Amino acid sequence: MSAKELISEVKLIVSPNDRLSEVIPKMKENNVWTVPVLKGKVLVGLLSYKDLLSRRVSLDSKVSSVMSPTISLDENSDFTKIIGRFYTTKARVIPVIDNRGSLKGMITRESILKYLLDQKKIPENEKTRKYMSSPPKVVSPNESIAKVRWIMLRDKISRLPVLDGSKLVGIVTVRDVVNSLYSVVDKKKSSIMTEEERIMAMCIKEIMRYPVVTAKANESLKNALEKMLKHNVSGLPLIEGEEVVGVMSGIDVINSVAESMQLSIPIDAKIPMVIRKNSELKSEIDSIVERYLAKLEKISDIITFRISFKEEKGAKKGGEFCIHGYS
Repeated sequence: MSAKELISEVKLIVSPNDRLSEVIPKMKENNVWTVPVLKGKVLVGLLSYKDLLSRRVSLDSKVSSVMSPTISLDENSDFTKIIGRFYTTKARVIPVIDNRGSLKGMITRESILKYLLDQKKIPENEKTRKYMSSPPKVVSPNESIAKVRWIMLRDKISRLPVLDGSKLVGIVTVRDVVNSLYSVVDKKKSSIMTEEERIMAMCIKEIMRYPVVTAKANESLKNALEKMLKHNVSGLPLIEGEEVVGVMSGIDVINSVAESMQLSIPIDAKIPMVIRKNSELKSEIDSIVERYLAKLEKISDIITFRISFKEEKGAKKGGEFCIHGYS
């Protein structure tokens, strides 16, 4: 199984110079979480709802002011590398490119989950309880949008069950929060500031969704994944009796698959030559390596771990920093 066999249709493409006032409504209309940013035919970045949540900018701003550096997969990447990339980046969508950097398609978490189901790689007797995050992060319906945004950024989560006491009354996602924050269209600056303050102070019950797609804590993982794909949701609150006891997302399942595989994941990064000669900056690189090594140790038994430096062809003041881990 290669990346080109898992790619999905690209519903929306934007350029670095596009205005957010035009892009955000299109993201909502096309129901896309992440949008590839292309300069000509070459992939130069990604714009996601998480980017829009973390960096509050004007609707007149260009995509280039908010987009994240690109992560991608080669079209010939095998399934092991695909799983490894999703595991290490926690991405929801990863673009697939050819050797010229041209976009060929997108791989989503959903396409991976569908593949695992189709290939019967999800054990029949597995229960959702094993994959849930517990205790769940929850909010009350009277919590402000500002507080919910802060919780999402602090805990790096994209959905929050809304509980009135112990009763599940709704769910709010990053997309819901972003769409409310960027709903201001008034052109007068003073009016925009006032409207933003009003939106940030609004109760979350004004934008939460209901009814909520849920699964039981003792429900089979297979049934829960099929439910997620059917309703086009990326995660489910898990119920035991009438209480929410956890939350399960697609990445939880992908992480479990990654941890069951022995992976060899090369990490490549370009760094200026000056950094290599600076002892303080090199110590920072060492700490970055340690963090990646900690992630790799969760999914493989590392036998050797080697760092090598190689000059990039044609580079005068740069180089290629290659980290190679083998399991």
